[in-house]
Amino acid sequence: MWPWQNLVVVLTEPASSSLPLPVLTGLDASTGQPRWRLRIGGSVRGSSPTADGGLAIVMWSNLRGDGAAEVVNLSSGRVRWTRPVHSDAVPPVAVSGGGVLINDGSQLTSYADRTGHVRWAEALSEPPDDAVWQASTGLVYLTWAAGLGGGQARQVLLGIGAADGHVRWRAAVRFAYTAPPDSLDPSAPGLISVTTSAYSGGTSQDELDPATGRVRWRAVSPYPAIATPPGIVTAPGPDQISMHDTLTGQTLWTASLTSGWQPLAARTGLIYQAMPTSRALPVVPVGPLLTVPEAGPGGSDLLAALSVSDGHLAWQVTLPGPLAAPVSAAVGGMLVYTVVPGRVMAP
Repeated sequence: MWPWQNLVVVLTEPASSSLPLPVLTGLDASTGQPRWRLRIGGSVRGSSPTADGGLAIVMWSNLRGDGAAEVVNLSSGRVRWTRPVHSDAVPPVAVSGGGVLINDGSQLTSYADRTGHVRWAEALSEPPDDAVWQASTGLVYLTWAAGLGGGQARQVLLGIGAADGHVRWRAAVRFAYTAPPDSLDPSAPGLISVTTSAYSGGTSQDELDPATGRVRWRAVSPYPAIATPPGIVTAPGPDQISMHDTLTGQTLWTASLTSGWQPLAARTGLIYQAMPTSRALPVVPVGPLLTVPEAGPGGSDLLAALSVSDGHLAWQVTLPGPLAAPVSAAVGGMLVYTVVPGRVMAP
C-alpha cells in the first residue's frame, strides 16, 4: 500500500496466471471507497513511489513474453509513461533524485520520473540477476553473493551515483553460505543496512557509511534488523525489541512483548527466506510510536504500539483476523493495514 494525500493506493494480484490481471486501486482514506482503478498488464516484479506522487512499476507477462516499466499518478491512476523491459529476471525498481532506475539485463538505466526520457545508461558486467538493490540519498546500491567455494561467499556491494551512473565505491565482505544477501536497506539517514550472513542462530547485519562503504557497526539478532527514522530496530529474542542509535549502534532501549513476534517474522530452515526487510521484521514507525504485530493468545493477532523514545507500551489492540501483511501505511491520522481475507482496515 502507498499513501498519497487523502488516498491509500492498494495493489491486488491474482493467485495464479489463469486469474485476471493485477489491479491498482486508489481508496479514499476517510471512507475506504474506491476513487479509481487501473488494471496492470502483467505480473508486478517491483514497485517504488516517487517523491512527486507517482508509482514506478516493473511488470512481466509470461503470456506475451515481454515486460514494461511505467509510472502511474497516485492521485488519478493515470499512466504518465511506459517503456519496454526485455529481461524476465528484472529486480525491483528503484527511485532516486527524480529518476526511475531499471536494471534490464546487464544495463542500468535511469529514466526521468515525469517524462520517461533516458537520463543515463550504464553497462553492468558483474551483478547477477538475483542481485539485491536499492536507491537512496543520491546513490544506487547493488549487492550480491560471489561464491568462493567450500560453502563460503564474498558479498559484493557497489555504491553508484544516481545522477550519472558512475561507481563511487566498492566493498566486499566474506560470509557463510552462497545464497544472495537477504536485505539491503538504505532508508536510515547516513547509513546502509546489509544482512551479511544468515545462520541457525539469527543474522549478522553490517551498518555501513554510504559515503565510503565502510562498516560502522554490526547488528546481530534472531531476526533481520530494520532501519527506521528513529533508529535501527532489532529483535534480540522472540519476545523482545530493541532500538539502536543509527550511527553508533548503541542500544537506546529494550522492551518486552507480551506474546512474541507475529508469525510473519518467523524463519524457515537455516537461511532466511528472501524477502524485503520490512517483511522480515514487521515494525512501522508512525509519528512518536512504533507499531509491532504480535501473536496473541488462542491464535489471535495483536497490534501493539511502543514509544520510540523509551519503548513503553502506548496501546494494544486485537485484530479482527490474521494479519496478511505488515502495517503498510499511515495517512490522515489513521493506521492502515490488511487482514485475511484481504479487507483493508483503518483503526
